[in-house]
Amino acid sequence: MGMTPRPLSPHEVTVIRAAIARAPAGDVAPGLLEALEDLRVVRRCDCGCDSVDFVAHDPARPSRPLADGFGETPAGGAVGIIIWGTNDAVTGIEVYDLGAGSEDIKLPVETSIRPW
Repeated sequence: MGMTPRPLSPHEVTVIRAAIARAPAGDVAPGLLEALEDLRVVRRCDCGCDSVDFVAHDPARPSRPLADGFGETPAGGAVGIIIWGTNDAVTGIEVYDLGAGSEDIKLPVETSIRPW
């Protein structure tokens, strides 16, 4: 259940930056991307995919999509990618299956990320 918070991996940081640049879903405050190295992963998805949260869910501070697109995993599988956040923070990465299969719901290669 619980996990020790960990820093973002370099690949997670790259994917967040690429998704917001390539498939933005609204305005993103410029300072938001400067703070990525300070984020900590506090929860991983139980299904084994690469989805992670950086803050605990708080109904009083709902997140919205900062980026929404799709891409290909290193193994070539198709996945959707949503970067969640608020006006002042990135709050999570959601990766979901678009045909990759349950064993390959991994972060997409940053150069493959495209908008819908």
